[in-house]
Amino acid sequence: MTSSQVTRPGDMCHRLILEQPVFVSDGGGGTARSWQLAATLWGAITPLSPARGVEAEQPGGRINYRVTCRFRSDIKPGQRFRTTQQTLEIYAVVDPDGCRRWIECRCREHQS
Repeated sequence: MTSSQVTRPGDMCHRLILEQPVFVSDGGGGTARSWQLAATLWGAITPLSPARGVEAEQPGGRINYRVTCRFRSDIKPGQRFRTTQQTLEIYAVVDPDGCRRWIECRCREHQS
């Protein structure tokens, strides 16, 4: 499914919680990252090919995803989407046709 195919409301069937990182003092001179709600929206999640490479000295990788939603200027790399089943870290954001109708986010599934 490309962004041009996501034009019907029914295609946006995943409820997404957009979170942004917040850095707070840890009391010892450093900072700790926590997450703050930025928005709740609807979008389409499409699995893409697995990321290639070695993670934690084991072959394999994480699955990459494309998340398509209505255009928003406040979605940026470094944020994340949460669903009831997974957490997706945003690493790239694109307006595919430059018309500010849709936004495509490239995401990786969070590994804890």
